[in-house]
Amino acid sequence: MEDLVEHAAPLDLVGVDSETETVYRHLLGRGGGTVDDVAKALGVPHERSLDLLERLHRAGLVSRRASGEFLTVDPRHALQTLVESRERQLATIREVADSLGTIFDAAKHPMPGGHGTVLISSPEVVGDHYYRIKQSARAEILELARPPFLLVPNEPLVEAAVSRGVRVRAVYAASSFAATHDTEELDGLVSRREEARITATLPIKLTMADRSAALVSLSLTASSTECLYTEAPPLLQALAELFEHYWAGASPLATASHPNAHSSGHRVSREREPTDREHNLLAMFAAGVKDEAIARQFGISSRTLRRRIQDLYLELGATDRFGAGVAAARRNWV
Repeated sequence: MEDLVEHAAPLDLVGVDSETETVYRHLLGRGGGTVDDVAKALGVPHERSLDLLERLHRAGLVSRRASGEFLTVDPRHALQTLVESRERQLATIREVADSLGTIFDAAKHPMPGGHGTVLISSPEVVGDHYYRIKQSARAEILELARPPFLLVPNEPLVEAAVSRGVRVRAVYAASSFAATHDTEELDGLVSRREEARITATLPIKLTMADRSAALVSLSLTASSTECLYTEAPPLLQALAELFEHYWAGASPLATASHPNAHSSGHRVSREREPTDREHNLLAMFAAGVKDEAIARQFGISSRTLRRRIQDLYLELGATDRFGAGVAAARRNWV
């Protein structure tokens, strides 16, 4: 195994580490194989062999039969797909760079005078600005939410804002749900009155009101609460564009106020619509939330979640998350 790894060409640039690539090359020379085949040929424990094969499956480099056999996919197509995916990720980083650079410049040269931009770090002051922004909004609140969380869920603020006609939109990173250990329901983090979406990752935490005032994190560590409060128009415009970028690419979550957020208007009449629970399950799948975190947010056991996932797979005619996502997209469920 060590000799094979040593001579393997690096595919780590597209997320395939050397050990996984060794298994991939072994399968390519044979057209495929089973977990037992890999374990025996490469001297790898059975569980480790399964994990490596599953990595290849998730990367789209092999397909999996119901019998448990893994078959290789033409690498000229499969690797090109991985390259294109990595290019899209890099393009996203390039798009975000200018916006984050603006934040960096403002933090390096805070001007509490004419530009209304200040650097704050005290948890009490950060909390005061956060609540003040939420309470001052009259038309719109925008949020990018991810851990670590300084404040408890603020549903009353959202309820009050919506009651006075404010549109509240929030994008949550998948890690938000893994981090909220003290909630039993999705609503423990997501307000029933807001429009919520979920995405895999977020680069910052942001709260903005009426595009006239914003609070943005300058640190993503639990030990630091350093934030930038700004009323500077150029910076606000950059932050609003950053929010809209992530909002456009995120998956909608169904809430009590927006139960049909996933409806596209083009649904075939003979097909039923997904339940809110099914829709949120698919959205969390797409964002990469782990099963344990999903079960915790739904307030159910891991066994019950697995049963519901299997029921969903059966409904969609799928055998895994990827297949469920494809089938759901065909039905306009996501």
